[in-house]
Amino acid sequence: MIYKCDENQREELLNFLYKEPSINLFAIGDIETYGFDYFNLDVWAYVDSKDTISGVLVRYKNNVMPIHGKEFEGIDTFIPLIQSLTPVHISGSEDAIAQYEEEFENYEKEESYLAECKELEIESPLLQQVLPLSKEDIDSYLNCLREAGMENLPSAEEVADELDRNLNAIQVIKDDTGKIVSTGRIAIETKLSAMIIAVGTIESYRKQGYATAVVAALVNDCIRNNKTACLFYSNPDAGRMYQHLGFKDTQKWIMLKNND
Repeated sequence: MIYKCDENQREELLNFLYKEPSINLFAIGDIETYGFDYFNLDVWAYVDSKDTISGVLVRYKNNVMPIHGKEFEGIDTFIPLIQSLTPVHISGSEDAIAQYEEEFENYEKEESYLAECKELEIESPLLQQVLPLSKEDIDSYLNCLREAGMENLPSAEEVADELDRNLNAIQVIKDDTGKIVSTGRIAIETKLSAMIIAVGTIESYRKQGYATAVVAALVNDCIRNNKTACLFYSNPDAGRMYQHLGFKDTQKWIMLKNND
Protein backbone atom coordinates (compact mmCIF):
# COMPACT_ATOMS: atom_id res chain seq x y z
CA MET A 1 0.00 0.00 0.00
CA ILE A 2 1.19 3.50 -0.81
CA TYR A 3 0.10 6.74 0.81
CA LYS A 4 1.09 10.40 0.62
CA CYS A 5 2.76 11.58 3.81
CA ASP A 6 1.85 14.50 6.03
CA GLU A 7 2.85 15.62 9.51
CA ASN A 8 1.10 12.60 11.04
CA GLN A 9 3.70 10.30 9.48
CA ARG A 10 6.78 12.48 10.22
CA GLU A 11 8.20 10.38 13.07
CA GLU A 12 7.71 6.99 11.40
CA LEU A 13 9.03 8.31 8.09
CA LEU A 14 12.16 9.89 9.58
CA ASN A 15 12.85 6.78 11.64
CA PHE A 16 12.96 4.84 8.37
CA LEU A 17 15.18 7.39 6.61
CA TYR A 18 17.59 7.80 9.51
CA LYS A 19 18.55 4.12 9.26
CA GLU A 20 20.94 5.38 6.54
CA PRO A 21 21.46 9.06 7.41
CA SER A 22 24.14 9.84 4.82
CA ILE A 23 22.61 8.30 1.68
CA ASN A 24 19.21 9.73 2.69
CA LEU A 25 20.57 13.16 3.61
CA PHE A 26 18.75 15.03 0.83
CA ALA A 27 15.39 13.45 1.65
CA ILE A 28 15.76 14.00 5.39
CA GLY A 29 16.98 17.55 4.89
CA ASP A 30 14.08 18.42 2.58
CA ILE A 31 11.53 17.11 5.07
CA GLU A 32 13.13 18.73 8.12
CA THR A 33 13.66 22.04 6.31
CA TYR A 34 10.39 22.45 4.40
CA GLY A 35 7.84 20.13 6.00
CA PHE A 36 4.98 18.48 4.15
CA ASP A 37 3.03 21.56 3.04
CA TYR A 38 5.78 23.02 0.83
CA PHE A 39 4.57 23.14 -2.79
CA ASN A 40 7.90 21.91 -4.21
CA LEU A 41 8.00 18.81 -2.01
CA ASP A 42 5.92 15.61 -2.01
CA VAL A 43 6.63 12.44 -0.06
CA TRP A 44 5.03 9.01 -0.44
CA ALA A 45 5.59 5.92 1.71
CA TYR A 46 5.09 2.29 0.75
CA VAL A 47 3.93 -0.03 3.52
CA ASP A 48 4.79 -3.68 2.97
CA SER A 49 2.96 -6.87 3.91
CA LYS A 50 4.34 -6.57 7.46
CA ASP A 51 2.65 -3.15 7.81
CA THR A 52 5.97 -1.31 8.02
CA ILE A 53 7.49 1.30 5.72
CA SER A 54 9.81 -0.41 3.24
CA GLY A 55 10.13 2.36 0.65
CA VAL A 56 9.85 6.11 0.30
CA LEU A 57 9.49 8.30 -2.79
CA VAL A 58 10.48 11.97 -2.56
CA ARG A 59 9.77 14.63 -5.18
CA TYR A 60 11.63 17.90 -4.82
CA LYS A 61 10.90 20.27 -7.71
CA ASN A 62 11.73 18.26 -10.89
CA ASN A 63 13.80 15.65 -9.05
CA VAL A 64 12.61 12.29 -7.75
CA MET A 65 14.36 10.04 -5.23
CA PRO A 66 13.13 6.45 -4.68
CA ILE A 67 14.51 5.15 -1.38
CA HIS A 68 14.46 1.43 -0.66
CA GLY A 69 16.58 -1.70 -0.79
CA LYS A 70 17.06 -4.47 -3.31
CA GLU A 71 14.08 -6.44 -4.64
CA PHE A 72 11.61 -3.81 -3.45
CA GLU A 73 8.09 -5.28 -3.44
CA GLY A 74 6.53 -1.89 -4.19
CA ILE A 75 8.44 -1.33 -7.43
CA ASP A 76 5.31 -1.80 -9.59
CA THR A 77 3.63 0.94 -7.55
CA PHE A 78 6.52 3.41 -7.67
CA ILE A 79 7.25 3.12 -11.42
CA PRO A 80 3.89 4.46 -12.72
CA LEU A 81 3.90 7.18 -10.06
CA ILE A 82 7.35 8.34 -11.15
CA GLN A 83 6.28 8.21 -14.81
CA SER A 84 3.31 10.45 -14.02
CA LEU A 85 5.63 13.01 -12.40
CA THR A 86 7.83 13.25 -15.55
CA PRO A 87 10.96 14.14 -13.54
CA VAL A 88 14.12 15.59 -15.01
CA HIS A 89 16.25 13.54 -12.60
CA ILE A 90 15.72 10.21 -10.86
CA SER A 91 18.45 9.65 -8.31
CA GLY A 92 19.33 7.42 -5.40
CA SER A 93 21.47 4.53 -4.23
CA GLU A 94 22.77 2.04 -6.77
CA ASP A 95 20.59 -0.73 -5.27
CA ALA A 96 17.44 1.35 -5.68
CA ILE A 97 18.02 2.94 -9.09
CA ALA A 98 19.06 -0.36 -10.70
CA GLN A 99 15.41 -1.39 -10.47
CA TYR A 100 14.28 1.58 -12.61
CA GLU A 101 16.88 1.68 -15.39
CA GLU A 102 14.96 -0.58 -17.78
CA GLU A 103 11.75 1.44 -17.48
CA PHE A 104 13.61 4.73 -17.99
CA GLU A 105 16.08 3.59 -20.62
CA ASN A 106 15.84 6.94 -22.46
CA TYR A 107 17.37 8.66 -19.43
CA GLU A 108 21.14 9.22 -19.36
CA LYS A 109 22.91 7.48 -16.49
CA GLU A 110 25.49 9.28 -14.35
CA GLU A 111 27.44 7.61 -11.55
CA SER A 112 29.19 9.14 -8.56
CA TYR A 113 30.43 8.03 -5.17
CA LEU A 114 29.09 9.12 -1.81
CA ALA A 115 31.90 9.71 0.67
CA GLU A 116 31.75 10.80 4.30
CA CYS A 117 34.21 12.19 6.81
CA LYS A 118 33.91 12.20 10.59
CA GLU A 119 37.44 13.42 11.29
CA LEU A 120 40.14 15.13 9.22
CA GLU A 121 43.28 13.06 8.77
CA ILE A 122 45.40 16.04 7.70
CA GLU A 123 45.35 19.80 8.26
CA SER A 124 45.67 21.96 5.17
CA PRO A 125 48.51 24.50 5.42
CA LEU A 126 46.24 26.97 3.58
CA LEU A 127 43.38 26.65 6.05
CA GLN A 128 44.01 30.13 7.46
CA GLN A 129 43.30 31.61 4.01
CA VAL A 130 39.76 30.24 3.95
CA LEU A 131 37.04 32.74 4.87
CA PRO A 132 33.26 32.63 5.16
CA LEU A 133 31.58 34.36 2.24
CA SER A 134 30.25 37.84 3.08
CA LYS A 135 27.21 39.34 1.39
CA GLU A 136 29.43 42.07 -0.09
CA ASP A 137 31.26 39.39 -2.09
CA ILE A 138 28.27 37.54 -3.54
CA ASP A 139 28.87 38.84 -7.08
CA SER A 140 32.53 37.78 -6.90
CA TYR A 141 31.42 34.37 -5.61
CA LEU A 142 29.03 33.87 -8.54
CA ASN A 143 31.77 34.92 -10.97
CA CYS A 144 34.06 32.31 -9.40
CA LEU A 145 31.44 29.61 -9.95
CA ARG A 146 31.10 30.63 -13.61
CA GLU A 147 34.85 30.69 -14.19
CA ALA A 148 35.20 27.31 -12.46
CA GLY A 149 32.78 25.86 -15.05
CA MET A 150 29.76 25.23 -12.85
CA GLU A 151 26.22 25.21 -14.20
CA ASN A 152 22.78 25.93 -12.75
CA LEU A 153 24.06 28.79 -10.62
CA PRO A 154 21.97 30.19 -7.76
CA SER A 155 20.74 33.78 -7.89
CA ALA A 156 22.31 36.46 -5.72
CA GLU A 157 19.11 36.49 -3.67
CA GLU A 158 19.31 32.73 -3.06
CA VAL A 159 22.92 33.05 -1.91
CA ALA A 160 21.98 35.88 0.46
CA ASP A 161 19.17 33.75 1.91
CA GLU A 162 21.63 30.91 2.42
CA LEU A 163 23.98 33.19 4.36
CA ASP A 164 21.07 34.34 6.51
CA ARG A 165 20.47 30.73 7.50
CA ASN A 166 24.12 29.82 8.05
CA LEU A 167 26.96 32.34 8.01
CA ASN A 168 29.51 29.53 7.53
CA ALA A 169 27.65 27.69 4.76
CA ILE A 170 29.88 29.05 1.97
CA GLN A 171 33.67 29.18 2.33
CA VAL A 172 36.02 30.95 -0.10
CA ILE A 173 39.65 31.77 -0.82
CA LYS A 174 40.65 35.12 -2.35
CA ASP A 175 43.76 36.07 -4.30
CA ASP A 176 45.90 39.12 -3.54
CA THR A 177 43.48 41.40 -5.38
CA GLY A 178 40.47 40.23 -3.38
CA LYS A 179 39.03 38.11 -6.18
CA ILE A 180 37.39 34.87 -5.05
CA VAL A 181 39.26 32.02 -6.75
CA SER A 182 38.10 28.90 -4.91
CA THR A 183 34.94 27.96 -3.04
CA GLY A 184 32.70 25.25 -1.62
CA ARG A 185 29.49 25.18 0.34
CA ILE A 186 27.23 23.16 2.59
CA ALA A 187 23.99 22.62 0.70
CA ILE A 188 21.71 20.86 3.12
CA GLU A 189 21.93 19.64 6.70
CA THR A 190 20.19 17.25 9.05
CA LYS A 191 20.76 16.71 12.75
CA LEU A 192 23.47 14.13 11.92
CA SER A 193 24.96 15.06 8.53
CA ALA A 194 25.78 17.89 6.14
CA MET A 195 26.29 17.76 2.37
CA ILE A 196 29.23 19.61 0.80
CA ILE A 197 28.71 20.68 -2.82
CA ALA A 198 29.92 23.19 -5.43
CA VAL A 199 33.62 22.74 -4.66
CA GLY A 200 35.55 24.48 -7.40
CA THR A 201 38.60 26.56 -8.26
CA ILE A 202 39.18 28.85 -11.22
CA GLU A 203 41.38 26.95 -13.69
CA SER A 204 44.42 29.24 -13.51
CA TYR A 205 44.50 28.82 -9.71
CA ARG A 206 44.24 25.02 -9.59
CA LYS A 207 46.86 22.57 -8.30
CA GLN A 208 47.71 24.89 -5.41
CA GLY A 209 45.74 23.17 -2.64
CA TYR A 210 42.92 25.70 -2.54
CA ALA A 211 40.05 23.21 -2.93
CA THR A 212 41.61 20.98 -0.27
CA ALA A 213 41.70 23.91 2.16
CA VAL A 214 38.10 24.91 1.41
CA VAL A 215 36.81 21.36 1.96
CA ALA A 216 38.85 21.06 5.16
CA ALA A 217 37.24 24.26 6.47
CA LEU A 218 33.76 22.95 5.67
CA VAL A 219 34.53 19.61 7.36
CA ASN A 220 35.76 21.45 10.45
CA ASP A 221 32.47 23.35 10.56
CA CYS A 222 30.58 20.05 10.40
CA ILE A 223 32.70 18.55 13.17
CA ARG A 224 32.13 21.58 15.41
CA ASN A 225 28.41 20.95 14.99
CA ASN A 226 28.75 17.19 15.66
CA LYS A 227 27.81 16.27 12.10
CA THR A 228 29.27 13.92 9.51
CA ALA A 229 30.48 15.71 6.38
CA CYS A 230 29.26 14.09 3.16
CA LEU A 231 29.91 14.75 -0.53
CA PHE A 232 29.56 13.22 -3.96
CA TYR A 233 32.36 12.92 -6.48
CA SER A 234 32.86 11.32 -9.88
CA ASN A 235 36.30 12.68 -10.76
CA PRO A 236 39.07 10.28 -9.63
CA ASP A 237 41.49 13.15 -8.93
CA ALA A 238 38.92 14.81 -6.69
CA GLY A 239 38.30 11.45 -5.02
CA ARG A 240 41.97 11.07 -4.14
CA MET A 241 42.00 14.57 -2.66
CA TYR A 242 38.94 13.83 -0.53
CA GLN A 243 40.36 10.49 0.61
CA HIS A 244 43.60 12.21 1.57
CA LEU A 245 41.59 14.50 3.84
CA GLY A 246 39.87 11.55 5.52
CA PHE A 247 36.74 10.88 3.45
CA LYS A 248 35.68 7.25 3.09
CA ASP A 249 33.63 5.93 0.18
CA THR A 250 30.30 4.47 1.25
CA GLN A 251 28.30 3.53 -1.85
CA LYS A 252 27.50 4.59 -5.39
CA TRP A 253 24.93 7.26 -6.13
CA ILE A 254 23.16 6.98 -9.48
CA MET A 255 21.35 9.73 -11.36
CA LEU A 256 19.13 9.10 -14.37
CA LYS A 257 18.83 12.34 -16.34
CA ASN A 258 16.18 13.19 -18.91
CA ASN A 259 17.85 15.21 -21.66
CA ASP A 260 14.70 15.66 -23.78
